[in-house]
Amino acid sequence: MTHPLLPLELQIAACAMLIVFFGWVLYLVRFQRLSLRDSLLWLLSTGAVLVFALFPGLLQSLARALAVQVPSNALFALGIVYLTLNVLSLTIALANASTHTRRLAQECALLRVEIAEVRSEVRSRDGAAS
Repeated sequence: MTHPLLPLELQIAACAMLIVFFGWVLYLVRFQRLSLRDSLLWLLSTGAVLVFALFPGLLQSLARALAVQVPSNALFALGIVYLTLNVLSLTIALANASTHTRRLAQECALLRVEIAEVRSEVRSRDGAAS
């Protein structure tokens, strides 16, 4: 007798956790704790893993297509690729935010200098008028 790739109890638990996680990401987007752009990677990956949890035979087919003998190794490899893409995505977002912050700080410094110049002009005019 062959053993199922994923026991029914584990399949149900995995699907329940993935659905809860999916709902949590949607909750974070709804209350603006997570941007829609950032949530897309989470939603897509959760959906993909949910499909593998619902249909474990797909994971076995994917493992065969990738020439991996043990389906769980294919799952771990895909997890590592996913984490790498997630880290790259976060690094790009952080670099963009850093550039934006630096630009705002520079503009703020220029505006402070300009305000100081305008104040000194006003004071010198008020002093000359007295």
